[in-house]
Amino acid sequence: MKCYRCGKPADTILSDSNLPVCKLCFSNYIERKVIKTIRHYKMLKYNDTIGIAYSGGKDSVVLLHILYKIEQSFPQSKVIVITIDEGIRGYREEALKAVRKNVDLLDVEWHLFSFKELYGNTLDEILSKAAELAMKNNKKRLSACTYCGILRRKALDYAAKELGVTKLAAGHNLDDETQTLLINLLKGDVDRIGRLMPIHDQTTRVLVPRIKPLRKVSEREVVLYAYYNGLEYQSRSCPYAAESIRSDVRLFLNEIEKKIPSVKHNLLHALDTLSPLLRKQQEKELKYCKHCGYPTSQDLCKSCILLSKLNLLDKQRINFFQKI
Repeated sequence: MKCYRCGKPADTILSDSNLPVCKLCFSNYIERKVIKTIRHYKMLKYNDTIGIAYSGGKDSVVLLHILYKIEQSFPQSKVIVITIDEGIRGYREEALKAVRKNVDLLDVEWHLFSFKELYGNTLDEILSKAAELAMKNNKKRLSACTYCGILRRKALDYAAKELGVTKLAAGHNLDDETQTLLINLLKGDVDRIGRLMPIHDQTTRVLVPRIKPLRKVSEREVVLYAYYNGLEYQSRSCPYAAESIRSDVRLFLNEIEKKIPSVKHNLLHALDTLSPLLRKQQEKELKYCKHCGYPTSQDLCKSCILLSKLNLLDKQRINFFQKI
């Protein structure tokens, strides 16, 4: 079987068209798909300083290498790598090794922030405190992903603002986007669906707009791109991942995809149609957290509410007031 583009021996099949391609043509195909996504949603300008949320996993590694390659054609732009160390013992250390290797390979600016530095506690310590409190009150603690997701999002927003980047790029792929849509539907969280946009947080004066250049690239394509280009990343799953329903939703979607090959692209199209409508209907007066200045619709932002319930709020070192 030969590559349909160059005639060399094929290495894989394009899932969109079932056409055979070689490694090089596959990589070019993925890069073109990312460029088209950036152009379609007008994610970037020629002189943007792009902060890449880089965890060391496959998605962020591929995102870094593709954006770095694209931005070589735009000398007025700049790529900065931002890593958040949540403080997960025995896991994050391994990821940081992969981060360093890729950052050194491309010789890009890298900034490391940690939960310990920003919140006064690692994620492990926060979860331990939450478990103690839940046991004391005879309740079940919130999942690790809830704490991590809320606190990590805020940490990235703070880091992006501190470093003066103009766009914050996240490595959410097609599978991530469609899984998140279904998860929020299952939870009945319509407000959250309204915020699942390809470019987000353009209305607030405080937060740097977030973009998702990989949102039309499937997880399979991300893995193949990393493999074909010899990119090193952390493949081991987070030890807290089992607490999330994402794994169940992933399996469900992959099974449905066997019967409806276009199901993920169909869901993404539905998300792009619904999200702006829901966001417009649910627009609320923007406030700023009374404790840290983070944009919120309540008196306190979600992260400050979580930390206050654990009596850890006084240790937080994030302050957005000076950014307003």
